Amino acid sequence: MFLEVSMESRAGSLSLRGGVLALDFANTAGARDTTAPIEHLLAATDVVAWGTHAGSLDTEGAKRASAAIGTDREAARRVLRHAVQLRDAIYAAGAAIAHGNPPPAVDLKTLKDVAQRAMGTAELVPRAAGGYGLDFSQAPIEAALLGPIAWSAIELLATTPFERIKQCPAHDCGWLFLDTSKNNTRRWCDMATCGNRSKATRFRDRH
Repeated sequence: MFLEVSMESRAGSLSLRGGVLALDFANTAGARDTTAPIEHLLAATDVVAWGTHAGSLDTEGAKRASAAIGTDREAARRVLRHAVQLRDAIYAAGAAIAHGNPPPAVDLKTLKDVAQRAMGTAELVPRAAGGYGLDFSQAPIEAALLGPIAWSAIELLATTPFERIKQCPAHDCGWLFLDTSKNNTRRWCDMATCGNRSKATRFRDRH
């Protein structure tokens, strides 16, 4: 679902408040339930810019992806379409969980399908911190861009207590985040923005 755009894309500079790659990607859209929703994935180049910014794509990978989508318009359209589908599936699953509901089956299928396609092209490599991880850097362009995100979403759903997955209650935000606070009491995606803005609104309403 492409949202109506109320501003230019900031995919390459968005705050990364989700706590994990998948939730940060879900947050490339915001204010979904308002009359001025925000969409940052306007073109395939925005997917590349976001991946570079979020660290799922290295410099060489970004160059390779940019070259590929720059010379193949159909591939660029396909990457954007599938990126938005993946993003919206992660959002729908995360928002459902944040409100105490099971993630929709159709969105889980989207996550599974993207992850399965991408994993078939990934390499299993040792991690610096120990163990092994999936490397998508040499995968086909779409898998290189979306594989790390889909895998992050699968890991999140498989290993994270659902009460830790939350949604910012600010009406003009709605971003998802992983609450890593000791007592699981974090409410806002960012206290300095959404939290303080809400406090200011409540103060004005009282006075």
